[in-house]
Amino acid sequence: MSQDRYWEAINRIATHEAMCEERSKTIFNRLDKIDESLALVSKRMFSLGVMLIGGMAGLLVTLLMK
Repeated sequence: MSQDRYWEAINRIATHEAMCEERSKTIFNRLDKIDESLALVSKRMFSLGVMLIGGMAGLLVTLLMK
């Protein structure tokens, strides 16, 4: 009786470890995708900032030249 419970516990732990490993892989893949998305957003925000500053500088120069 106790040996059966022992082997059942070992099997349940092994199954649990496999499930946790699969979850970890999935989580790390999703985190990598999130990192890539955040890097893209950061690049776009920087480009937008440069364009806005350039546009405002051009407008300022145009107004000062009149």
